[in-house]
Amino acid sequence: MRRRSRTIRTTAAAAVLASLTVVLPARTAAAEPAAGAPDAGPRCEPSIRILESLPGEDPYPNPWLHRTQVNDIGPAGLAVGVSHDLPAYWVGTKVFAVPLPAGATGGRVEAVNRSGLMVGTLTTPVRTETLAFSYRPGARGVTLLPHGHTASDVNDRGHVVGTRYDDEPGVTTGLEWAGGRIHRKLLVPPGYRLDYVTGIDDAGRVIGSGFGPPATGDDRPTSPGLLWSAAVDAGPTALLPLGSLDHQYRPHDIDDSGRIVGTYVSVQEQWLDRPAVWTVPHEPAGYAPRLPSAHRGTFEGISPHTNVSVGIGSHFLYAWPPPPDHPQERAQYWTGEGPMRALPALAPNAFTTAYTVTDDDRVGGAAEDAEGDTHPVIWTCARKQAFIPAG
Repeated sequence: MRRRSRTIRTTAAAAVLASLTVVLPARTAAAEPAAGAPDAGPRCEPSIRILESLPGEDPYPNPWLHRTQVNDIGPAGLAVGVSHDLPAYWVGTKVFAVPLPAGATGGRVEAVNRSGLMVGTLTTPVRTETLAFSYRPGARGVTLLPHGHTASDVNDRGHVVGTRYDDEPGVTTGLEWAGGRIHRKLLVPPGYRLDYVTGIDDAGRVIGSGFGPPATGDDRPTSPGLLWSAAVDAGPTALLPLGSLDHQYRPHDIDDSGRIVGTYVSVQEQWLDRPAVWTVPHEPAGYAPRLPSAHRGTFEGISPHTNVSVGIGSHFLYAWPPPPDHPQERAQYWTGEGPMRALPALAPNAFTTAYTVTDDDRVGGAAEDAEGDTHPVIWTCARKQAFIPAG
């Protein structure tokens, strides 16, 4: 799972604890308290904290390009993600670049654990030749993970998961590393093809997605989410429903209880994304409500223990004339029950996205400002800000 924790050794970077908070903009609807989420304490002040960006420009701000955003929140003011297509981390609001090894052109930090171990993926001039890496704040260089092309998550035991892709014979292999070495290859049964590996929890359970053998007589592959136990020789459990090429299930994150969140994608229905939840692996996925007027929605992250999930609501089908504030993408927040809520933006009609949420109710993501620039942001006391937007 994308970890958010409490302690980290002091480094030169960790000494920087700047902060910048903006006044919350007007919202399209009055905020309603979101039940079921943790209260960060009586001194908690709702805010959108804007984090610094690395030098450079993003000439085409777009929430789907993932060039600038917070992907995970760690201990002692540490956050990780990507800034202008470069792997980056923040202490407070101060930005630091992850040093690139020779041959790397960019990349992203995907996750961080409670000891400050970061993992992610580096890009190279050859689009298909990426590199999985780990890194600690202030270190002189990254550690390349052997035989890895992507690294997507790390748990508090330091186990990292990701993938390797081989052009010949065109196979994606899931990998788990521990101590900088391959701990296991994620086995798949005959007839299965792995697509993504996306998360690991502290119990060593790993999630991903892929394609399996047909479940009916039409010879069409299934497309289920997959769950591996911590056993080195474990094969995956296919999460229900099994799906198909037209109805795909993609788990994104797993909490410490084994609850999984992700996205159901219906290719037939104009890529009708819906946020999905698996409470236990042997029961079919359930679906969270959509934001009002939203045609699509995803879940990108879940808190470790409080059952709060965040993601992106998009492709809003507004009546005409549309409401005064009507962005096409909004960061969304769900407590596990009741309606889906949105998080406030930096400006009217400006997009927001959310990718991670902590037990103390901080949400990391990205937000566009009134000038069209994209900023990495953290919402503090998110439940106090979450609101139901006008339809």
